[in-house]
Amino acid sequence: MSWLPCRGRARIGLTSPPMVRHILLLQPRADAGSEGIDACRRALSSLVGRIPGLLSFHWGDNLAAPERREGLTYGFSMDFVDRQSLEAYLPHPEHKPAAALVRATFERIVVLDLAI
Repeated sequence: MSWLPCRGRARIGLTSPPMVRHILLLQPRADAGSEGIDACRRALSSLVGRIPGLLSFHWGDNLAAPERREGLTYGFSMDFVDRQSLEAYLPHPEHKPAAALVRATFERIVVLDLAI
């Protein structure tokens, strides 16, 4: 697998593949209550330490002004050792129930994966 280093990585002598930050912005379904949203947060948080290469998880409310959110009121990020770890996470059996819960709770999901 080939990859292009992030700007500045080569400048400081890093030659290994970059870490990946997996970011999702979420718009809840009209019938999604706080219990269902919190269940998503707990399910995703529990994956750290259970899925190889998944280093961290952060969840939060979107603090942007309402007119800038476009309905995306929640979000989370996960940091992975590398792109290969992210790609292995998506079909991982531990991920599937959490992903199904997120899809059942949120009607709009925007994904952004960044090399960091």
